Amino acid sequence: MSKKNVKLFWMFIILFAALLGLAALFQSEMLIYAASAIPILIVLFLPDIKKYQYIRTTKNSKNLAIYKQENGEESLIIIAFQPGFLRWKSRKLFFHLNDISEDSNRAASVLQGHGGTVASIPVLSFDLSAHKRKTGWISIDLSQLEQRTTNLSYTTDEINRLVIRMKDLEETALTMMSATTSSTKNKNKSISA
Repeated sequence: MSKKNVKLFWMFIILFAALLGLAALFQSEMLIYAASAIPILIVLFLPDIKKYQYIRTTKNSKNLAIYKQENGEESLIIIAFQPGFLRWKSRKLFFHLNDISEDSNRAASVLQGHGGTVASIPVLSFDLSAHKRKTGWISIDLSQLEQRTTNLSYTTDEINRLVIRMKDLEETALTMMSATTSSTKNKNKSISA
């Protein structure tokens, strides 16, 4: 939610309370009618629930596979999914580090459903970030990926694999771990003081 929306949200809440108070004070039906219209405006400025997308793999997952692939010297993390599985209008896609498996056979079953064509897009280091409050969750900035597809011969509807270099993922995980350790140290200092 942007700062402007937060300010408007709280302004409408205060206006609603003021109109209800004035309606009770003056016992006016018109002020009650005016107050009843304010919740419609409040709903417009509520946060968008589908702003982020969280994905988890299960043993019977047919739409998604997250696995590690050894490619010579460099390891890659592949997120394979069926086209249409990702909500590209979401700003961020979150996945959990514990969902990364070594089994690439599940990815073959995920990719079989659409004729075997594979359209991949690389996820670069600046596309990755750690979740601020939940440990183990890594986010991918989907808006940046969507911007990069404008110059490609295929669209986001055709993409069925995200490719992440293991080095980039490790750097993001290390920053997450260092942030967690420093916040724990700060909490311990404040507790001991």
